[in-house]
Amino acid sequence: MSDTIQNNPEIAEELAEEELKIEEIEKQFETPSFFDRIKMLLRGLKAPAGSREYKEALIEMQRLLAPVGAVVIPLIFIAILFVCSVPSKSNKDLRDINVAKAEEEATLDEPPPEMEDTVEQNTDQTVETEVLNDISNPSIDNISTPTDVVTPSTDNAPVVENPNAVMDIQAPVKMNTVLGQARSASARARSLAKFGGDAETERCVMRALRWLKTQQRPDGSWAGRSGSLHMTGFVVLTYLARGIKPGGDPEFGDTVRKGVEFLMRQRSKDAIALAALAEAYGLSHNPNIREIVESSLNELADRMKETIWGPYRDGSKNVEPRDLTKLTFYVMALRSAQLSRFKIPNLQKGLDKLREGFLHQANKKYGGFSSAYYGPPPVNYPRIMMWHYMLGVVGMQYVGAGDNPVIDKTLGILMDEWEPPTLTTTDISCCPVRANYWTTMVFFNYFEGDKRWAEWNGKMKACYKRGQHKELGKYQDHRGMPQEIGYWTCEDMHIGTQPIAPTCYVALQLMVYYRYLPTGQKSAWKVTEEKEEKVTGAAKDDVEVVIDI
Repeated sequence: MSDTIQNNPEIAEELAEEELKIEEIEKQFETPSFFDRIKMLLRGLKAPAGSREYKEALIEMQRLLAPVGAVVIPLIFIAILFVCSVPSKSNKDLRDINVAKAEEEATLDEPPPEMEDTVEQNTDQTVETEVLNDISNPSIDNISTPTDVVTPSTDNAPVVENPNAVMDIQAPVKMNTVLGQARSASARARSLAKFGGDAETERCVMRALRWLKTQQRPDGSWAGRSGSLHMTGFVVLTYLARGIKPGGDPEFGDTVRKGVEFLMRQRSKDAIALAALAEAYGLSHNPNIREIVESSLNELADRMKETIWGPYRDGSKNVEPRDLTKLTFYVMALRSAQLSRFKIPNLQKGLDKLREGFLHQANKKYGGFSSAYYGPPPVNYPRIMMWHYMLGVVGMQYVGAGDNPVIDKTLGILMDEWEPPTLTTTDISCCPVRANYWTTMVFFNYFEGDKRWAEWNGKMKACYKRGQHKELGKYQDHRGMPQEIGYWTCEDMHIGTQPIAPTCYVALQLMVYYRYLPTGQKSAWKVTEEKEEKVTGAAKDDVEVVIDI
């Protein structure tokens, strides 16, 4: 075969040409080295635009840049993220401060104060107070005698002018407050299951909150028989009890905001309003609220510190501490300030003086408290006033004297004598809803988990579930859905505004399961020594008021 090719030059020439073509084809499939590609790129870029060499150079440029971009672009992106994630010194300091505050408050082991108590009494000297006085005379025929009380002067109290003050401030770091933690949806569910609430009690509460919303006036207040300051504070406290912050709930947030702003606009602020504002601050940490309420709380603490408890004598500054509801409202306002970390230099001294006032009204030998006249209740203290005993127990526990021996003696009487909850008058109270309100606190705090609480709770729920007046077709929620509303009325000589006041009292009782943790156990406000010191100060600006809720 090879001889044939050699003897035939034409065939040899054709084969040589074929080999050259094959070599050229093979060269086209060879991978040039990196430097060869760079040389081709440079030559092509010098060639005329539109030529084959120029186009090949552009393609080669894309090929060369692809791996570079795959590495460089992510590195640039990472660098940008790193730069953006480094906080400035001022922002870091601000965040550290706020987180520190959140951690500080999360460590509070005290329960939220029972500030709804502040509902019973109005203690403002310039506002028409509406709650009829709790029997202020041993004679049950005279139930409206004004009583003497130390009332904080609020002529120079700060007033908010901005109608949207509660909505203006947003905290730079969201934090869970003590009150917010206790009243969150998950915490409510756990407390309901643990302490004896149920789905129907929650439905009763929601009906009440919706009904109260329909009663709010355009200026944000709720009507009271002789004024709206204390009644508005009472209703606001009822919403706050369920953890509803001003502006922070789609259905009720605006209702609470308007109510809080109404209280902030009033130059005069009684203990109920102060407690409501203090609790609103405890839930929202809005500095506008704090600025308004702190000065009034300071004035209250200062005046309580200077009080002399005792029967009034001509020319003296003595004050009879016989109206225990007023004293309890003062305690609730100051406890609210304490748990919300207000700056009140004389706060503890004010609480100590209030504790002194309760002990003035206590029968230390047999138990019981008097709120009808100065001094301890006698043996023949009218039975219809026995609900004052409940009031004394609540007041003592919140001034830090829950382990005083007089408490056990008083509870021994109440355990034997107290009647089941009702919406009608009884022989132990002409104010059943108010009396049951304090009773629910006492039994929950002292007997939580015991047979006495279970018995009271079962009867209380049955009474209030059965007694709620319900309406359908008059209310739509924030989604436009029709919802049932409801309220309560009662037979009560002292309730001034029906059905707003009894609706708040009952709703607060049905929220007792999560309103605050059990605080009545002797370890909650433990006092190791019981010192009954003589008062050396002087009361200021004694004022006669008539209470209305």
